[in-house]
Amino acid sequence: MVRMRLLVHVVGEADLLLPSSPTAAHAIRAARIQARCRQLTTAAASPEGATAVRQLLNKGAWDDDYPHTPAPSPLLGALAAVAATPDLDVVLIGTRQQPPHPLDTMPIAQTLTDALVSATSTNTPVRAATAIAVDDLAEAPVVHALARHLDDAPTYQQALVTWGSGATALAMGTLTALSQAGLPWRLVLTTGPTAYETIDPLEQLDTDPVAGVLVRWRMFAALSDLTHTDPPTVRLTDAGRELVREAVDRHDKGFAAHDTASLRAVLADAVVRRDGTASLAVRRYITSRYEELLDLDKINHPWAEDLLRRCEEPRGGPPLGAKLARIAHRHHDDPIICASAALPSYQWLYGAEVNSLQNIGKGSHNLRPPAPCDSKFIGDYLSRYLNDGNAWQQAGLPEPPVAPADTVLAVWLAGVPPQTSTTESVGQQLSRGLPPAVANFLGVQEARLRAVIFGVDDGQGSREVATADAELVTGVTHQITGAPRGAAWTESIHLADVDPHAVEQAIETRLTRETGALLLIPTGNKPVMLALLRAMRLIGARHGIPLFVRENAKPSAGETYTDVHLWPAITGGDLPLLIAAERALRSLELDVAWRLLAASAIGEEPTDRARRLADTFASRQPPRYPRQPNTTHAPPRSTTGMIVQRLELVENALATATAPADRIRLLVVAADAMEASVAATETGQNKGRAYANFRKDLRKKIKEEDRPKAWPALILDLLNEARDRAPITHGTKTTADIVVVDAAENRARNHELSPADSARLPRSLSELLREAVTAAATLRLGKPNQKGSLLRLHAKILEEVRTAISERRAANAADRAETRRAGSTLTPPDQTYPQCRHASSPATY
Repeated sequence: MVRMRLLVHVVGEADLLLPSSPTAAHAIRAARIQARCRQLTTAAASPEGATAVRQLLNKGAWDDDYPHTPAPSPLLGALAAVAATPDLDVVLIGTRQQPPHPLDTMPIAQTLTDALVSATSTNTPVRAATAIAVDDLAEAPVVHALARHLDDAPTYQQALVTWGSGATALAMGTLTALSQAGLPWRLVLTTGPTAYETIDPLEQLDTDPVAGVLVRWRMFAALSDLTHTDPPTVRLTDAGRELVREAVDRHDKGFAAHDTASLRAVLADAVVRRDGTASLAVRRYITSRYEELLDLDKINHPWAEDLLRRCEEPRGGPPLGAKLARIAHRHHDDPIICASAALPSYQWLYGAEVNSLQNIGKGSHNLRPPAPCDSKFIGDYLSRYLNDGNAWQQAGLPEPPVAPADTVLAVWLAGVPPQTSTTESVGQQLSRGLPPAVANFLGVQEARLRAVIFGVDDGQGSREVATADAELVTGVTHQITGAPRGAAWTESIHLADVDPHAVEQAIETRLTRETGALLLIPTGNKPVMLALLRAMRLIGARHGIPLFVRENAKPSAGETYTDVHLWPAITGGDLPLLIAAERALRSLELDVAWRLLAASAIGEEPTDRARRLADTFASRQPPRYPRQPNTTHAPPRSTTGMIVQRLELVENALATATAPADRIRLLVVAADAMEASVAATETGQNKGRAYANFRKDLRKKIKEEDRPKAWPALILDLLNEARDRAPITHGTKTTADIVVVDAAENRARNHELSPADSARLPRSLSELLREAVTAAATLRLGKPNQKGSLLRLHAKILEEVRTAISERRAANAADRAETRRAGSTLTPPDQTYPQCRHASSPATY
């Protein structure tokens, strides 16, 4: 297998050694371009062929006296720099605008392509040259055109992009297309003192970005699995592996409700992942923390009692919220309750933390992610219990967050004061709101904005614009509460001597654990843009944070700068992310799955399908997706008519779930999916009312109808009861099957079932879910085995992810074999990051 390379070059007048003189009339510049294109065509067709072409482009031996730029032509200089060989394809990007513009560059691109193709037949060693036309000087047309080309091209292992000549917007569009295609890229500089050097923005990367992504999403089990493959897919230091192992243990113990500290780990998962299925243990944490505080209170106050049990009914219940209401109601009548009011355990029950936890717990019944305000408040609460010190940092890993990633770090170079009052600065644009794609990716209503704004101290006004923009960003507040949610810093930069390290440090020191996205606004000249681009790309990979790049093309009249492109945090080495996403899909952590896919380079369509699946399974109205799916079909409506499909999906997931914590979680998810389906029919704010009525109808059927007709209602009632008896909700049993047995015995007593009917009740989780699917179908809550069901959509996404995993593994294996066979100097995909220790690297970190 020959590993192919790709060189992409945005053409311009400099490729014909002509200056881009803004003072010259367009007609004059166009005539010069046409004349030199004719000379180049003639030279390529001459007997000397490649030699004649090189004389023009490398030596500047033109038959005219036009003003000229120094030789060589950027294209030929780049070809020499990258060692043009038969494994290299060349793509030239030119413009062909509508209506045509005198300075469209497609004629240059086509002429250069023809010259390369003609010369290739003699002795210019490139495999193929292709000219691609775009219809505008903007990023989006390049992204689409180059993506189409890549779909039909060979599988490239590496891309090189010229930087310094040609339109910056077209170069940025090229990098976006390559990033989204998962193709590692490097830049070939074509101007300045370092012309024709090849640079990799990730050459200083000293940590594995996969680990950063998974730690940021608290995907410790997935990370642990990746470190234990043979050979390890991700390598960690011994200290790093131990930290991850301890985190996995805390998570598993939390699902079994072993202790309060372990439950805090599950609680942190809920607020960080913002997955509708991750908020299952919050109410159990309330009671566990209460019992812990009560034990401390009893040391000095032996008379103190468990007030929750004091207000409990003989047969159990009512729910926690009702118990809290009873305690408050009896405050003046019950001397024990009255005396307890000053105790820390009592104050915990009626504190702000429990109020937010109750809100999250209520939402979990409907598979709703925690509200941003509650997540932030609980995240601040959890931060008090961080006790790992700087151990994660010492192990080369980011510190696991305990609050949601609700912050965007934006970076740009401030321009000079605008010529007209209608031209807005970047600060003015962002202070009105983030681009919708960024806000939707974070999944919060009002994200926090941090900005690093560079200004030039040259007396032209850039520094003053930077200061004004910083004041605008700092003044951003929450629309409802008025709380501050903006912060900004200004940094000086010198155009003649840009310090890349200083730029990187200025940006990286402003990251927080809650930074969930980077936003680059590509303003300024090419040397500054290069420094910002290198820094943001490196920081995003180092910390596992996706990078959004805003288009810089001026929007149409009346529109705003809203078009942004997502650059995955990892390209060329995203195999571990895909493995983690596959795990999340199997366990039905669907919101986590689509975010992991978005951070990989699998592409738009699988990511959008995964997000639609997450929304539909949780009976949520879908948001505006960051990337519009290529479909005319709207997401399925969230109604009770899809309960069967949702239960089918959970039953299918159970088939591969072996860990006790995973099985307990799926038990709760099944009942919550049923409740969310019913709650979606409630148009008012009281989502619990619809489900309360639904359960009342089930009990009525059980009581009034004969046993065969009542049986489906009995099964769904049992599913709800089993959910309530799980160890992460209200129960004490430690495995899912024992929980089902306990719930079945309770339902048999409560409904006074005969011994025969009692024996028929499911006694394992797999039996319960299988019968729940049948029961829901009998009650006309959907049909099983539907052609377009959620189960089939889930299978399609899994197939796409597994195919991508297989392709990555095959490519990596082929690269290793080729490297051993030929001793190639190319960098294999799994060694794209020099300091990233993936499977083929023997080093550890």
